[in-house]
Amino acid sequence: MRNIILNIPHSSINGVFDDNIGGWEKNPFFINDCVHELTDWYTDFLFKTQNPMVKSVVFPYSRFVCDVERLENDEMESQGQGIIYTHYKGYERGEVNEKLLFELREKHHNELVKDIKENDVIIDCHSFTSKLHNCDICIGFNNDFSYDKDIVDIIINEFTKSSYSVAVNEPFSNSITPKTDVNYKSIMIEVNKKVYMNEKTLKLNPNSRQWMRWFGCMERIYHKISELP
Repeated sequence: MRNIILNIPHSSINGVFDDNIGGWEKNPFFINDCVHELTDWYTDFLFKTQNPMVKSVVFPYSRFVCDVERLENDEMESQGQGIIYTHYKGYERGEVNEKLLFELREKHHNELVKDIKENDVIIDCHSFTSKLHNCDICIGFNNDFSYDKDIVDIIINEFTKSSYSVAVNEPFSNSITPKTDVNYKSIMIEVNKKVYMNEKTLKLNPNSRQWMRWFGCMERIYHKISELP
């Protein structure tokens, strides 16, 4: 049996205007132009489950506070979007406590791996705007120790059987791999926001049948992955 750890890094909008960790100017246009766009709305809800083999690790702050997905010396630093965002779409960030922000990132990564065992699975949980791609689901993985074909096949097959369209490593690729001595597996699931919400009003899809389809599919994915030898 394999444990599953859900990494949910971008679902929150907390802390954006906090003086110590936020540093962004209180501007409604910044909220509309930036925060609404880059927040993975409701992903903490989308991936929830009562399966005892599954644990969620949710970063409690916005990615505009600290992006725990970014790497040290990340290539996105040149665009102001490294671990600590400095600017975005013309909006500049004020001074913040960088030491505290790196500590928040380290705490999140430590939480992901503190109970991880050999061959356990991290699922990197995200969403994306329908402006980027028409597919319902994007599956992303790394070409390294964390790749597992059986896991990829389970996820693709279950989403396809539930009538979701699936793309692989587009519009996004790769999956988070925090440092640890254990040989675990990692895969990313990105959900097109059009599948579950209205991107203009930010309201969830009110269709109960669609939610039955979604959560039924996710439960089958969790069950089959956890039962892999």
